[in-house]
Amino acid sequence: MSKLVDYLPDYYDKVVEMQKLMVGEQPVFDAVSEQADRILLNEFVMATDVDGLSMFENQFGMVASPTATVESRRYDILVRMLPPRPITIWYFKELVASFAIPAMVVVDSVKSRIDTLSEAHVITAEQVERLKYLLNVYTPSNLEQHIRTSYDVENRLPVYFGQAASICINSAVMPQAVNFS
Repeated sequence: MSKLVDYLPDYYDKVVEMQKLMVGEQPVFDAVSEQADRILLNEFVMATDVDGLSMFENQFGMVASPTATVESRRYDILVRMLPPRPITIWYFKELVASFAIPAMVVVDSVKSRIDTLSEAHVITAEQVERLKYLLNVYTPSNLEQHIRTSYDVENRLPVYFGQAASICINSAVMPQAVNFS
């Protein structure tokens, strides 16, 4: 913070009234300076506070979930602010990487399917929600979407390999007519 006393001309150095006046004005100056800095920082999504996020959400017509964290709200706003680009698989992979979602994207065009693969201990529930949103917004509607997570599991149960046979017998009994005379 700047000290107002440092900006006084030299001829006020020995004037006690002016020194006391500057000391009294310093808290007001600091408060106004902090507010000006906050107004400037609220112009940038990554540096804004909760009030600034609310303003951005109001501008985009978004409704924030009461359980959403500040970071998830920030990423939702950033997704809305993305510049228009042709939607390609490379662009989608860039989006996933830029939002720090630890997932590998694989597209199977023959089966019309897009898979995202990640490890369960690395990806968070918030990142899965972001990934769902990106898949719903940036992939074609005819693609089947799968979000897959893998777990490292060790199994100590014995595994048996064998063969089992199942026999099914169908029998049919033909009715015979009985003559009563």
